[in-house]
Amino acid sequence: MGKLLAVAAYAAFTIFLLRVFMHAALWFKRPWRTVADGSTLEEAKFPACQTFAAVALEAFFLRRLLRVNPALWIGEWVFHMSFVLVLLRHLRYFLTPVPEFIWQVQFLGRIAGYVMPFSLVYIIAVKAVAGRGRYAFTYNYFLLGALLLISGLGILMSTVFHPNVVAVKQYMMSVLSLKPSALADGATPWVLPDGLPFLAHFGLVLILLVYLPTHIFAAPFTLYEAKKREKTLGRFLHD
Repeated sequence: MGKLLAVAAYAAFTIFLLRVFMHAALWFKRPWRTVADGSTLEEAKFPACQTFAAVALEAFFLRRLLRVNPALWIGEWVFHMSFVLVLLRHLRYFLTPVPEFIWQVQFLGRIAGYVMPFSLVYIIAVKAVAGRGRYAFTYNYFLLGALLLISGLGILMSTVFHPNVVAVKQYMMSVLSLKPSALADGATPWVLPDGLPFLAHFGLVLILLVYLPTHIFAAPFTLYEAKKREKTLGRFLHD
């Protein structure tokens, strides 16, 4: 069963990388959009540091969403911050040795793990009230539901169904290693930790990985392009 789940993990990761690559190829093939006088954005010169700083603020604070829907922004911002902390906390299962920084965020990551399900429920409630776009709405529901199940199972494993943390790390390292038989400390490769919660948790993560929207990885580039366009149009309107 452990080998089977490892194969599923390799397949999910391969599909994810292919989708990211295809999306990146399509995005970089697009011509730079033109502005009012026919000049391209590439020709509009702005200090790169200022533009990158503006993009970083947009991405961190989700300011565009704040302007459009302040009620949704609250839940989305809390979710994204807690999600990042939870991911950082989980890196201890994938790194050997574990960097000191990862150990330092363990407490915050644990708190974020409890906060994240509430932010997801809030987002689902706000989206249900808004009810825009039936197709996109259904897809968003699927992603939010999967995340809610994953975080809920994580809380259960943290409070009730405690898995063997050592066994979890040994299994994850055997999945990551191309030569699991060479694992340190005499670990037995491909042995799943006891308990169905871990199996369901890990399986749902793989499903989420396959269906994760790849456009989110191009978000910094899209924001950068949007910022340059705004500055260019502002300059031409001023002139």
